[in-house]
Amino acid sequence: MKEYSGHLLCSGKGADPTFFSAPIPVHPGTAFNSQQKSDKDILLAGGFPGIHPDSAFPLSPTLQLNGDLANYSDTDMAALARAEFTRSNSQTYRSYILESNPRVTVLGGDAESLHTFYDGYGGVLRIDPLLIQGYTPEFATAEELEIAETEDGFRLSFTVKQAVDLNRCTYCGACGPVCAEHCLSEQLFLDFSRCTLCKECVSACPHGAIDLHAVEKRELLTPAILLLDGAKVNIPQHNEKVYSEKDLPRLFASIYSTQVEEVITWSSTFCQYSAKLGIGCTTCLHACSHGAVQQDQDGVHIDHLACLECGACLAACPTGALQYKRFDDIRFVEYFRTFPLVPGTTVVLGNEQDLHRYWWQNQTRPHENVFFLEYPQPHALHAMHFLLLYAMGAKRIFTIAKEGSKTGLQIQLVNTILQALFATNDPIRMVNAGQLADCLTTENPAVRLTGLYHDFSFTNRREKFIDLLTFLRLQSDAEPMHLLTIATDDFGEILCDEEKCTHCSACVGECRVEALVADANTFSLKHSPARCTQCGICVTICPENALTAQAGLSLQADFFTEKTVAQAEPLKCKGCGKVFGTRKSLEKVVAILTAKNMWDSQDDLLSYCDTCRIVNLYESQVK
Repeated sequence: MKEYSGHLLCSGKGADPTFFSAPIPVHPGTAFNSQQKSDKDILLAGGFPGIHPDSAFPLSPTLQLNGDLANYSDTDMAALARAEFTRSNSQTYRSYILESNPRVTVLGGDAESLHTFYDGYGGVLRIDPLLIQGYTPEFATAEELEIAETEDGFRLSFTVKQAVDLNRCTYCGACGPVCAEHCLSEQLFLDFSRCTLCKECVSACPHGAIDLHAVEKRELLTPAILLLDGAKVNIPQHNEKVYSEKDLPRLFASIYSTQVEEVITWSSTFCQYSAKLGIGCTTCLHACSHGAVQQDQDGVHIDHLACLECGACLAACPTGALQYKRFDDIRFVEYFRTFPLVPGTTVVLGNEQDLHRYWWQNQTRPHENVFFLEYPQPHALHAMHFLLLYAMGAKRIFTIAKEGSKTGLQIQLVNTILQALFATNDPIRMVNAGQLADCLTTENPAVRLTGLYHDFSFTNRREKFIDLLTFLRLQSDAEPMHLLTIATDDFGEILCDEEKCTHCSACVGECRVEALVADANTFSLKHSPARCTQCGICVTICPENALTAQAGLSLQADFFTEKTVAQAEPLKCKGCGKVFGTRKSLEKVVAILTAKNMWDSQDDLLSYCDTCRIVNLYESQVK
């Protein structure tokens, strides 16, 4: 009788773990208990965490699918189990419980609606009620209201009319009978909507406790604001913590304890957004449709509460400054050092849910030369991942994902590249789970690379992409003149007007991917087009308007070669002969000073280095 196949990696003698397969009894929702099959500690097993969430050891869908559906030897499976174990242990990210906070400031346009809301939801929410207009003894009326965002929510600054000074009032009752409008109640509440400011109460008070113009300044810190219908105030736009009555489900969802996993991280090291200047690459910002990515003077921030882990920002990031810590770029590359692909393999990438469904429905189908790899969010895959798999020998790559994602654009880019280099017909495809079985039975002519890629070093995503593309270009038989330029906004060339360039190096300082570098020995500006992300910072900050950007990924050899785009004449000190600048920069300064009548050609101190300039100044004063 057929049973569930357990694929187990267990602690062995010394440092080497052992792998074996054996049938074991498991069911969804029950503990994954296979200890009875081994007298050693289980390090990892094939399985699906979604149906065994409380497993005492990691479960690998990748191991389960390849053990059951693919044709791998025990040696191959052992190598795969070790790769999965390493991958599981390398996942490091912040995970914590965000405690509940049911507090919310409710702003009402009238007393009736505020009363209704307070009575209906006061038992669930901790409400700070404020009236925007009108007066009632139960709620304060906020006037001169100003709302500012804080790190944890909002700061509300406002004034409240406080006609009666309780420190002076003796509650003698003298003011009550003289009020013709009866707007001063026995609770000492003055209804200013009825008050005519006749000041009879002021005159009647023997203690001077009433001042109709007195106000109290107040400040309220709150994590969230809810606007009732009719409440009109100036609120910070597009803030997820501002709600309306129709947003109540979203508000209730936010007030309970939440598990937060910071699986998307950002590093400024290779990011081409300049926080200092507020300009540069904004691909992640525009890719996110949930408002979870923000850019400010401190860089790029991920709001992990708003993030749905859709992967759009990750696939769009050209440099890998954004990383998916469930399976980051470094681990993806390193994975195949432990488990090399067999040349001609068809690779299937999908999340646990889709792969589990496929496993359930297709266990009777044999799979030759297929490798299933569980990737938590296929929409986060970038062109670098697909090029790596292809260069390592993958014949075809199927990604189980929905159409229209940023990864779909990355697949289109890679297919265009491979079509130009090898005349292949879409070796990388995005399919849904229902299409996969039929796709795996169709044949696709494989391009036999003359060599396979085995470089597992890693600097950043762009550098790895360039290295992979260079590797594949060298194996292409396509005529150089027929290699096209691919339309894309993430690649391109920077053109420099050498006549305008003064070699100030402003552009170089903001180029973290080193697409532009200055060579101090030759006084030249050098450019590597393949590294350029077309962020536009250099073009924007160039004081001479000498730079222009030309988008597009060229497959010609010179696109991958560093070139000199501007060469300067060195400026030598008149005194000591030391090179201390460029001739063009001196000419520019002289021109500016001359235009302002601040240049004395007889006293040419700018033609001297710093040391000689001080000596000349001193000698001129001594004389």
